Amino acid sequence: MVTNVVIPNIYNVSLVAFYGSKPPELVTLIQMLQDCLANHQLIQNKFIPYRLEQIHGTIIGCEGFKTESGIISKWFYEHRQETRYINFSGLINYLQQQVNLPLNIRFGGYDRHTNYNFISRDQHLYFRSFQLQPTEEQTIPVLIGWSWNNNAISLAIDHLRCDLQQFNLLHKYHAMPNTMDNDFYLRLGTINGKLNSEEINAIATDLRNILEAQPALSVMINLNNLAFAQYQDLTLPPTTTKIIPVAEITANKLKRIYYSPINTNLKSEI
Repeated sequence: MVTNVVIPNIYNVSLVAFYGSKPPELVTLIQMLQDCLANHQLIQNKFIPYRLEQIHGTIIGCEGFKTESGIISKWFYEHRQETRYINFSGLINYLQQQVNLPLNIRFGGYDRHTNYNFISRDQHLYFRSFQLQPTEEQTIPVLIGWSWNNNAISLAIDHLRCDLQQFNLLHKYHAMPNTMDNDFYLRLGTINGKLNSEEINAIATDLRNILEAQPALSVMINLNNLAFAQYQDLTLPPTTTKIIPVAEITANKLKRIYYSPINTNLKSEI
């Protein structure tokens, strides 16, 4: 087993979609929402948009800790107290040869009066389509979409995340075996300072109404827009983030982008 391991929250790896280049229609939607936030009377000059390049959706965090025996999967270790080593060869083979792609992601166009036979965190999709998520010092605006097939919400994103457990990757929000996370979200920037609940509700409602009135936007996740990101900052700024497309990566190359622990004597004990 492995004892006394602390897996850092920075300097790690994630599997992402749409980092860098994006479908033009998605760029248009992102820029429209960023403009709305920048010009909103309750925000004024507090909104700092992320660069288009760094805006992305996370498929699954691949965070781990390098030991002599392999890379320990962070979320299995922290959420389920299981020491599992990431199976890189199986993971890469699955992503390049076996996964069912493309995945259709639908943003916007969710009518508040329509029953989509699916709720996200106990909320209708209209309310979840745009969120303002407060932190201690900032508020994070988030655009959320869902996998879509045959004119209905599908569970393709959640199923993909669950499938990756066979390679010893656990989705951060799958702490319990029966939990579901079918959300595909894009963080658009930061709003500096704290907003009160009335301001958050007013801003979020304005943006949700814009999204509701827009025609639904469908974008495809395929092999060409999936990548592994080696990051130092959770916002994945281009200056400190290394991107390797899934189509080009090998198991050995992926292993090498994990950081080694610094100034530590921690070792794995089998």
